[in-house]
Amino acid sequence: MTDTYANLLIERHADGYAVVTLNRPEALNALNSALFADLAAFLDSVEQDDSVRCLILTG
Repeated sequence: MTDTYANLLIERHADGYAVVTLNRPEALNALNSALFADLAAFLDSVEQDDSVRCLILTG
């Protein structure tokens, strides 16, 4: 599955984990409404995906 978000970089691994990287370097990855919306949408999609058992959030 390919995830495309303006403010996130997503890596899904076959081992059952996903790495989410906040991608707003110009703002030092500060949360804004667009980043929060992307993160919420991604978390909703992960909740439906039984293959992801672990989530790593970095930024």
